[in-house]
Amino acid sequence: MLLEVRNLTVYYDTVLALDDISLTVGEGEIVAMIGPNGAGKSTALKAICGLVKPKSGEVLFQGENINGKQPYQLVEKGLCLVPEGRRVFASMSVLENLEMGSYTRSNKKTLQEYIDKVFSIFPLLKERQRQRAGTLSSGEQQMLAIGRALMLKPKLLLLDEPSLGLSPNYVNTVFEKIKEINKDGTTILLVEQNARMALEYADRGYVFEIGKIAFEDKAKNLLENDKVRKSFLGGI
Repeated sequence: MLLEVRNLTVYYDTVLALDDISLTVGEGEIVAMIGPNGAGKSTALKAICGLVKPKSGEVLFQGENINGKQPYQLVEKGLCLVPEGRRVFASMSVLENLEMGSYTRSNKKTLQEYIDKVFSIFPLLKERQRQRAGTLSSGEQQMLAIGRALMLKPKLLLLDEPSLGLSPNYVNTVFEKIKEINKDGTTILLVEQNARMALEYADRGYVFEIGKIAFEDKAKNLLENDKVRKSFLGGI
């Protein structure tokens, strides 16, 4: 198993954010975490990548307990987060943003190979490589944020709300690219408000509800689950 989260509990001061949750991500999977705002999905991502310290429980990555590791140490191990809101370097060019994503690489030949790889996945970024990131549309910035993370060749890519604030056309494009990245060998764990879209592209899913996991199953089964449909998919 690539990622194992065991009995994870997280507090923000005295507020319980995650209550004894457990989940797994197998190599090569796309796993979606869905549920209402404030249910603990993003907190789970932050705890996995070292941005939030759990009160109890453990996170194992490739069999190693990574509790207490710093985020930069986890990046070096192949675990990389694309945060909610994209957070590109607005005053820097597209190309400079990608180069910033490769800060652990010193070999210029390897660096260019990774840039070329990102451009093959996102041809639009190649067209805009000299353009300042802050002038890109929200959809283009999301592509850049994902591309910047891919510069580190992650084994596990964590995506926090990749479709947030995007137009419907860009939502479809971003999810198609996520599928392409996964088929190319990157395992993906994503948090997504667009629950139906997430489950249509994922292999498995976890449904969060007030700090707990209410359901877990193959994505196809969750889409057909009456309780999940009524509570989280608009009843359709």
